Amino acid sequence: MINVFPWLRHLPGDMFGAKRYIQCHHDLDAMFSDPFIMQKTKEYEEGGDALDNFISAYVHERRRKEQNGETTSMDGGHLRRLLGNLFIAGSETTATTMLWFMLYMLHYPHIQEKIFAELEEKVGYNRRPTMQDKPRLPYLNAVIMETQRRASIAPFSLSRLCTADVTLQGYVIPRGTRVVTNLDSVLLDEVTWGDPFNFRPERFLDQYGGLLHPEEFVPFSMGRRVCLGESLAKMELFLFLAALVQRFRLLPSESGQPPPQRAQFGVTCPPEPFKLKFIERVDKS
Repeated sequence: MINVFPWLRHLPGDMFGAKRYIQCHHDLDAMFSDPFIMQKTKEYEEGGDALDNFISAYVHERRRKEQNGETTSMDGGHLRRLLGNLFIAGSETTATTMLWFMLYMLHYPHIQEKIFAELEEKVGYNRRPTMQDKPRLPYLNAVIMETQRRASIAPFSLSRLCTADVTLQGYVIPRGTRVVTNLDSVLLDEVTWGDPFNFRPERFLDQYGGLLHPEEFVPFSMGRRVCLGESLAKMELFLFLAALVQRFRLLPSESGQPPPQRAQFGVTCPPEPFKLKFIERVDKS
């Protein structure tokens, strides 16, 4: 709300929790980002071209541009914010998707067991799944995709700024307008998916069991501003969730009473806190 209507930040009190949120960012910078920036900048200055980390590479590029007289917005503030984005956007969203996956497995135990059967057949029990196994596990991939579609953890993605006057379906969007997308309008579209509110992984499989990639599947947004962490997130989700189902059976903390599928609305939409049991699977070999 504050991003869309910046003047709200000047109201007394903290009605929208934005001031507390901003203070948390400042605390994160002071306790985490700033010490690392100081350490890696010092190491870069002492070691010359040791570009073995993001901070050193950023400092190197900034100084190269400054020495060449190039105009740049690269500075300490941008570096600090980039680090925050990498850790917050790069971890919280993936963790939230994992939580929804676990919650759905509590509600659909037959789907969970079907994933395990695929893992047992294609991977076995004596080793952990690797990225080389990903093409051989279409059903698991379909369940992960259905989790991302149905949970829609970032329904408004990130706001954008229109850089030029644009006419879209008869509507004029002036330059400088802040635009907020609505990914729910795609991920939960009835015309596209038929039964968008049902959890049905088979919608991502063809008649031969191969994985489908519908163009309407856009949990990472699309176009030039697509999520930079898409590949990393896909890898993390596959490796973690494959190993999780291979090793454990997920059950409600109270038998026969799975937690409600309710979201907490915010920057992202995680499920309400819930409890579950992890029952270690027995190696049948």
